[in-house]
Amino acid sequence: FGELRLDNGDIVRAELVAAADGRASPLREAAGIESVTWSYPQTGIVATIRHARPHRGVAVEHFLPAGPFAILPMTGNRSSIVWTERASLAPAILKLDERAFRDELASRFGDFLGDIGVEGPRWSYPLSFLHAQTYVASRLVLVGEAAHVIHPIAGQGLNMGIRDTAALAECLVNARRLG
Repeated sequence: FGELRLDNGDIVRAELVAAADGRASPLREAAGIESVTWSYPQTGIVATIRHARPHRGVAVEHFLPAGPFAILPMTGNRSSIVWTERASLAPAILKLDERAFRDELASRFGDFLGDIGVEGPRWSYPLSFLHAQTYVASRLVLVGEAAHVIHPIAGQGLNMGIRDTAALAECLVNARRLG
């Protein structure tokens, strides 16, 4: 990894590349770093929701039998939801018409933000686990989902990625300081 070719064709020389390129990390693959993976029997349903009352910047997570249901504040009176559902049931939920989907959503969302509606597309992704067998290779370090992917409970994947980046920065500062 002494040289890195960018999408625009430029070649960059790098002493160290931090791979933060996601769960399907091409850099992890190119380095030959193997990983342990498995799928959860759940699907994450994602949508943007508009609501009558302000969220005041507060995230909410309901722990339901099928899995967590997260309400994440966005700008204005909008929130993003990550609705964990049984993989066998998720396709039928996604095929519901607008009214039926909103009714299913409302039964999980609650009424603390007033009337709700879906804004924009809804989509889904299968939930899975990934753990790289090592986080480092020659001139390469993995951070975030390039290194590890966990169930999206309580936003811990994002928190882990932030901690990875902070730990890497601390290591680099200490290495520079020590020569």
